[in-house]
Amino acid sequence: MTTYNKTDKGREEIAARTFGLQSRMRTLLVMIDGRHPMEALLPKVTGLGLDASAVAELLAQGFIEEGEALPQPPVLPTEQELASQYAQARAFYERTIEPTLGLRGQVLQAKLEAAATLEDLKAMRITFFEMVNRIRGRPVALALKKELDAILGACSKEAA
Repeated sequence: MTTYNKTDKGREEIAARTFGLQSRMRTLLVMIDGRHPMEALLPKVTGLGLDASAVAELLAQGFIEEGEALPQPPVLPTEQELASQYAQARAFYERTIEPTLGLRGQVLQAKLEAAATLEDLKAMRITFFEMVNRIRGRPVALALKKELDAILGACSKEAA
């Protein structure tokens, strides 16, 4: 999404009408604020007979300049992707809790049995790694953390 900011020349035109910009073009110039993308502003001025060429003209005449691109909204995972992620995370815990923690992992095993959502599995993550770190050591904990974070898509900087 493209945004534009007024230049010094554009601000001067708004404040003092120094350059004699047509009123309909001036209306568009007033609306340009660097926060709203052109795709949202142009429909509001089509009734004035303005379109993308008017923006290009303001740009060419130095009244506006291209602003920073607005961040794109995050792409949310599909239900299938979430289900796959849940299954992979659950399988990870099923194959690692007992061999890594032994009887001390029974509390986590109970939490795993009760985990119905991906969020439930994510909530177990820190406790699991703290226990592995205490019982098996940091290298083992870090290796398992890396594996689970790859499944969960976590870019966490939390210590294991």
